[in-house]
Amino acid sequence: MPALSKSSILETIDKWFDDYTEAVEDAQNEDDDNHDDDEAIAESNMMVRIDDEIVDYIGVETLTLVETSFFPAGKAFAKVVDLRPMLALRVRHSQALAALNVAKIAEQAANQELIRLKSLAQGAGSVATKNISYAEATWREAKAELQGLNVNIQAVRDEAMQTWGDKVSDWILAPDSKQWQRLLSRQDSLLLVTLPIDVSMLPEVSFIRIARDGSREQARKAYFVSPALITDQLIQGETYFFKTATGKLRSGMRLDVWVPQGNEPLNGVFIPEQAIVWSSGQPWVYVQVDDDLYQRKTIQSGLTTAGGLFLEQGIDAGERLVIQGAQMLLSEEFRWQILDEDDD
Repeated sequence: MPALSKSSILETIDKWFDDYTEAVEDAQNEDDDNHDDDEAIAESNMMVRIDDEIVDYIGVETLTLVETSFFPAGKAFAKVVDLRPMLALRVRHSQALAALNVAKIAEQAANQELIRLKSLAQGAGSVATKNISYAEATWREAKAELQGLNVNIQAVRDEAMQTWGDKVSDWILAPDSKQWQRLLSRQDSLLLVTLPIDVSMLPEVSFIRIARDGSREQARKAYFVSPALITDQLIQGETYFFKTATGKLRSGMRLDVWVPQGNEPLNGVFIPEQAIVWSSGQPWVYVQVDDDLYQRKTIQSGLTTAGGLFLEQGIDAGERLVIQGAQMLLSEEFRWQILDEDDD
């Protein structure tokens, strides 16, 4: 048996490697062909052909889709803020201001009396030293009282700031605040909006939409006030204050919220609710591809909006969407699949 040289061994290994690479590529190409065939079979399985007579019987109606724009929004929650803690702060602040005004008058009177007695003592010398000392003590006591009340007022303001933030604190503590009067008279309501933990609010958001019953179609606007320093006990996400017209809202009510997720609209088509059918836990629609031929298409990637879904891709503007009779088409499609299996 002849000995193998080093070069012949390398040539043999190279040939083995080339043969293996070629075999892998052939297998991949075969898999791609099979995948394309599978897709074609899947698409054909989601087709249903309906005669004109049956179309009229089941009442199939179609709508030509047009391109539309959509501003995506994320779901959040809100609570109507109870005004009683604010009212308590406002009362404490008003009482402290009133006490401060009284203390100012007392301090000014004590100071004037001290000045008067000192003036008399310097002029005629008819004022006893003990009277001046007593007047000075009275003035110092009034001055200390005044300083203490200033500290109390600042403490109330700091508490308001730490609880409600700059803007809402101004509403609460300003003596002639129109915004506070609107809250107090129930013209407006203050909302504490809580986002999901992994979501942040875009800085350009100026309003959101809210609803009591979870219906985005009936949602109305609430307007941005400020970031909130307090949190919701149930959801530990970012919090913000918004205000809205009170209407039928009541303190403590929980609301559904839709928060804009961008200032650039998406382009696509709107799929109305009545066009959607469900199968295998997924939403589908039918589009008319020929006079008597309908194809089922998935809309699982659609974004929920008022009255239906917004679809950015998968179905194009100009396609004819079945808006009535889709459930009958689904039943007919499955019936023909069963018949085909029986024929096989």
